[in-house]
Amino acid sequence: TSDIDEVGDESHLTFFEMLGNFSFGGYWKKEAIQYGYDFITKEMGLKIDYVSVFEGLPSAGIPADTESENIWISLDPNIVVKKADIHDNFWGPTGSEGPCGPTTEIYVNGLEIWNIVFNEFYYPGSREELLSGTSPKKLEKLKTSGIDTGMGLERLTMVVQKKGNIFETDLFEPILKLTPSELDERTKRIIADHSRAIAFLITDGVRPSNKEQGYVLRRLMRRVINHVSKSDTT
Repeated sequence: TSDIDEVGDESHLTFFEMLGNFSFGGYWKKEAIQYGYDFITKEMGLKIDYVSVFEGLPSAGIPADTESENIWISLDPNIVVKKADIHDNFWGPTGSEGPCGPTTEIYVNGLEIWNIVFNEFYYPGSREELLSGTSPKKLEKLKTSGIDTGMGLERLTMVVQKKGNIFETDLFEPILKLTPSELDERTKRIIADHSRAIAFLITDGVRPSNKEQGYVLRRLMRRVINHVSKSDTT
């Protein structure tokens, strides 16, 4: 809920469903990229606009991910491969230290659909230290590399159903039809998003309270009630 006030535009949600696959010490970049390519192009029948790979950051001793670039080209010699910096295509570390690594992203209809993270390094410091390029701490190769991928169901649904935004998909349309007709579009979207989030929280056993998950649920419920109360149907 850090950007809860942005909900209602074309891209922000308080709740979204993340699809993905993981591998720790099993398959690596070639297989992960192949799975992503096959699923998007063959199973979903979508055309990839372009993919992005990590361009490297020599000042911090982080190499470019040329391996991923070569794999993409081997799958499709005509594919557009764009190189992105550490802010977009390098995950972690989170906290004061931890695993990290380059990412490759798949874009369809201008949207980032799938992000594949390759945790192949360990950094004994924070991300801020890594980005500074002045820390004496060095990246270390992990003994066991890991694949961690994430694909947003809402965005995938949007491009598969050829909709202009996520709220036009069948994930939201039935909910939007239940909102008071006199409310403006942004308010309807907020109610739809929050209602969906509330349903999943309650299903997971969360109940309204003044702390932790319960507070998030209470906050969402309060916002829905406030927005609905603006209509003439209450």
